[in-house]
Amino acid sequence: MSKKFLKSTLFLTLFIVSTLSFYNCKTTNSLVKEVINPNPPEDATILIAPELDFPEVQTAVNEEDKGDDQAQPQSQPAEQNYKYIFLRLYNPVYISRLYAANILKNGLVLTKTEDVPDLSHSAINFTLDDNFYGLTLGGEHQFAQEQCSAAAQNKYMRHCNPDLSEQITYALKVPEEEYYNAKKMVEFYAATPKLKYASTLNVKLGVFSLRKRFFSPKKHRKFTTQKYPLGAKNKIVKSEDEYLYRFVCSSFLAYVLYNNVSYVREFFDKYDIKYDYLNVTDLSLIPGMTPLFYSTWTDYPEAAKNFVEEYPEFAEYLPQAISTTDNQ
Repeated sequence: MSKKFLKSTLFLTLFIVSTLSFYNCKTTNSLVKEVINPNPPEDATILIAPELDFPEVQTAVNEEDKGDDQAQPQSQPAEQNYKYIFLRLYNPVYISRLYAANILKNGLVLTKTEDVPDLSHSAINFTLDDNFYGLTLGGEHQFAQEQCSAAAQNKYMRHCNPDLSEQITYALKVPEEEYYNAKKMVEFYAATPKLKYASTLNVKLGVFSLRKRFFSPKKHRKFTTQKYPLGAKNKIVKSEDEYLYRFVCSSFLAYVLYNNVSYVREFFDKYDIKYDYLNVTDLSLIPGMTPLFYSTWTDYPEAAKNFVEEYPEFAEYLPQAISTTDNQ
């Protein structure tokens, strides 16, 4: 038996033992609400961002900014048309603490190296309706719509308590062409059963996260400074024939953004970030990712409606609001 195999097995064993030992613990403050409000009411089930700070334009970072810890999108011509891609990041509360996804969730909490909320699942959409697309294990179509307000109808969400589970909806402001390119790619994947949730990638990501948290120098524990395995690489796909089909939820969304949003790709390339190793909270650290609102799963429809009422420029992204306006 090779030393490399023994070392990998040791790391994997440590990771599993660590996560199992924490499965019975309840986090008293997940920091999810704090993304929207630093001092949220304890009983709040909906929080709307008090202001939205989107960069005026979003392109690649400049070469002279390479020393920055967190690069920011730069300016483009004012006549450029923009749209928004939405990501919903979840803090699920599982009905059974022994459920496999709960063990993975506790592993993510255990290995965090950034001041980020406890988020462990992600989904993408191009409107604000309650039909985001997420990649989970089980069923023929593993990349499927997820409704927070109808959790019992989803093979993954039915294992969660929708009244206690939380979500934060984020938005990326992108050029209109890149919005439609990303939408086309996501719709292609949603229509095919070929895209699969690769459980073995969780092992790779778990070992990587454990090494980063406990065995890497502090200077290499941040999102923009972490060191990846030598074989890790990002692939640019130029046609459907080149599409890849094995991911976990967060790495798939990072792959979609890398291949369709130019400033995300250049940010990744600048800091040598590999999408296969992105966990859910890493998605929130992508430049330009702006939190819009928080809610429990049950209250998502009301939260989206309240958000659009507060920020009517987003009304076009909520079909119900458009329908109401058309009928008046």
